Amino acid sequence: MSYIKKLFDEFTTWKWSIFIIIILLYGWSIRVTFATNNLEQLPLNQWDIIFTFLSSPFLNIYFYLPFWLFFSSQLIIKEWDYTLLIRLKSFPKWIFHTISRLSPMLFIFQTFSVMVSFLVAMGTPVENEWSVWGMTYSPLNNVVFVLQGTGLSPWIILLLQTALLSLFLVTLHVVTASIYARFPRMNVIAGTSLFLFIGAIISYKIFPAVFVLGNVTNYSILSSAYSTFDSFLPSFILLILIITISLSLIVLWSKGFLQSLAIFLSDHYRFIIYSSICLIGIFTKFTHSGLKVLYVWENLYFNFYGVSKDGFSLYIYLYFCIVFLGFVYLFQLHLSNLLNGHIYYLMIRYKSFYRWFFQLMKRTILSVISLLLFLAFATILVGLIQGRTLAFDTTESMTELFPYIFYHFFMNGFLQMLNYILIVFIVSWVWQEAMYSLIALGVLAVAGLPILNTNQWLPSGLNSMGYVTDDGTGVFSTSIVLLIYLLIEIGIIAYLFRKRKISF
Repeated sequence: MSYIKKLFDEFTTWKWSIFIIIILLYGWSIRVTFATNNLEQLPLNQWDIIFTFLSSPFLNIYFYLPFWLFFSSQLIIKEWDYTLLIRLKSFPKWIFHTISRLSPMLFIFQTFSVMVSFLVAMGTPVENEWSVWGMTYSPLNNVVFVLQGTGLSPWIILLLQTALLSLFLVTLHVVTASIYARFPRMNVIAGTSLFLFIGAIISYKIFPAVFVLGNVTNYSILSSAYSTFDSFLPSFILLILIITISLSLIVLWSKGFLQSLAIFLSDHYRFIIYSSICLIGIFTKFTHSGLKVLYVWENLYFNFYGVSKDGFSLYIYLYFCIVFLGFVYLFQLHLSNLLNGHIYYLMIRYKSFYRWFFQLMKRTILSVISLLLFLAFATILVGLIQGRTLAFDTTESMTELFPYIFYHFFMNGFLQMLNYILIVFIVSWVWQEAMYSLIALGVLAVAGLPILNTNQWLPSGLNSMGYVTDDGTGVFSTSIVLLIYLLIEIGIIAYLFRKRKISF
């Protein structure tokens, strides 16, 4: 009886009168559109108008969404009470409590929406099956035609549409309540609601069609969900996943785990940004936009093309430098931290420059190998996600170059990275100012350009995939050049250690 009383109390509020008037007028405009645009005079039934009405993105995004966000936020603020939190003992329980308080509004909201849809469909034939018009594709029929293609009855589709929209609205409520539980301020909940509303409009009007996961209609309109995913399940699963993540984050925050995560992110934000840039370049085909790539191994070639004997593209080479010299920059930051104070304690521990250098390089070599494996694995995985194949049966010339591509990427990539690192190490050891190390990185970036590195005799940019040409045997001479430079750099470091070109 208590829940029925809540339903009655909610039913008698003023907002539903305005709600019914607005959606009734909009529903009637859809009815008029059907009457004027059904030029083929194909038989209709009530389902054509009902599902066109319920699946309207304008109604769902521009009216339902702000209506729901406003009253959802209002209830969250009203139910935010510390005595209630103490009684419920956890934030997730409080969120579920707000959902139960909001459920009468959701029930009446869906009831009126369905009732109005049937009301505006009055006068059309009442049937339990799809109409001839619904099974005939036309520009006006981009909703019912998709829904009838599922093979399900209209009554089941109506149930699923109601369930999907309800789950979508509950998800928005859970996200808003979770943020408010963490930051219980009026401006935060207002900003969250505004962000969700504007974000929904942007995802519907601006996002390209390829960003299917970001389109709000795929989570609120059944026909869009089925048209995009060829199934209803992904939309339901993703919404449930968002709810689960929101509740999990609240639990983690209440137990102090998020504070530890925040500390971790603040300590490693440079590496996270660097890794994100690498992944964005791999995922967005930044280096080979417009090229038709069918095999994941070609991705490995184009993603790290760098430069070639014939020249270079500025954007491609810029990404190449960010990937490889960016890693060296992170090493330089770590090295500067060691040389500015920690070196004293390290010398006490290791009692020798050589022992300390050996331990440093051992960890660095493992990091370089991990980087190359990460780049290769990410390239292959992203290629598979994008529908490319692992097969080698591409052009004959490309097939012959595959062993050289792998050798060049891993072996010459490894040797090139060691050269970068040792050069930066020498500069940092001789000139302890960080500015000199940054200048060294800039010089290495410029030295890798084919204009200066005409015969590939400078130890910079030699791991560019653009140098894998003709029969591919040139990659072995590149290895020899890089090994010679490594021996020279190790000799310089040994000399500096003997002379102790640093003040303690």
